[in-house]
Amino acid sequence: MSRPSSTRRILLLHHDPAEIQTISQALNKAGFSVVEADAARMALHELVHDPPCLMLAAEGAGGRSVDTLAHQLKHDPFLGRLPLIVLVRGSRLNDIDWSAVGVDDYVTVPSHPEEVVQRVRLCLSRLTRSLDANPLTRLPGNTTILHETTARIESGQPFALAYLDIDNFKSFNDRYGYGRGDEVLVVTCRILTTVVGELAGPDGFVGHVGGDDFVLMSAPAAIDAICETVIKRFDLVIPDFYDREDRARGSIDSVDRRGNREQFPLMSVSIAVVANDGRRITHPGDVSKIASELKKRAKSLPGSVFVKDERAS
Repeated sequence: MSRPSSTRRILLLHHDPAEIQTISQALNKAGFSVVEADAARMALHELVHDPPCLMLAAEGAGGRSVDTLAHQLKHDPFLGRLPLIVLVRGSRLNDIDWSAVGVDDYVTVPSHPEEVVQRVRLCLSRLTRSLDANPLTRLPGNTTILHETTARIESGQPFALAYLDIDNFKSFNDRYGYGRGDEVLVVTCRILTTVVGELAGPDGFVGHVGGDDFVLMSAPAAIDAICETVIKRFDLVIPDFYDREDRARGSIDSVDRRGNREQFPLMSVSIAVVANDGRRITHPGDVSKIASELKKRAKSLPGSVFVKDERAS
C-alpha cells in the first residue's frame, strides 16, 4: 500500500493527547495524513524523505510560547519553508505581535475540529495561489491557467481563449533595461485586466504565462471587442516608454538574437484567438497547438493584430 502524498500530509505539534486524537481524526476524515511530533525532539531525517505540506502547532508544544515556537520552526532550514498555523488561546491574541511572528494563520482554542480542517484547506489554497502568481503582475500563472482552461473545456460551454505576445519586447529590454521592461509588463497587465473586466465581466479571465506572454479568456461573443480594445489602448500608451528620438523615428537600434545590430519597430502585440464555438476542443493541448500556429501568423504581420481560428472541426 502506497503512502499518502506529501501534498496532503500535515505535521502536528501538540502537547495534549486528547486534542491530538481529535484533530487527527478530523484531518484524516478530510483526506489528510497526520504526522505527530514533539517540537523538542523532531526526527527531521524521517520527514525529509516524505515532507509534510503544512505545520499545525499548538502554543505550549515543547513548553514554548507562540513567539518562541514560531521562531524555532520558521528559522529551521527545512521546516521554515512550510506554511505554519498555530493554535492559541483567545485570551492571548492581543499579547502577540502577529506582524513579527511569521505564522500564516491561527486558530483560537478551544476550537471545533472542522474549523481546523477548513483553516488548513484555506491556507494550502492561499499558498497554491501565491506560488502560482507571477511575482511582478500578480496575475495567475501556468497552473491556474491550465486549471481554468480545463474547467472551461469540461463545462461544455462556449469559450474563447487568446494568447497575447508583445512583439519586440526583447529588443526594448536590451535597449532600455529590465526596469523599464517591467514597467511595460505592469502596464500591459493593467490594460488587460481593465479591458477584460469591462467587456467580459465575471466570465473573464487574465493570466500571465511568463515574460511577455499573457492569456485572456471570455465568452466568444466578447473576444473580438476585447482584442480590438486591448490593441487600441496598448498602441496608445506604448510610445511613451521610448525616448523622444526613438519615438520620433518609430524604431530603436538594438541587437537580434544572433547578436547582430538591427533596427526594431516600436513594441506591438500579436494575439492568437482560439474558440470552441466553431470547432470541438477536448483537451488544453488542442488549444495550445492551434494558438501556436495562429501566433506565428500574427507575428508575421506588421503592427498590433489579432488572428482568429476560422477553421471548423
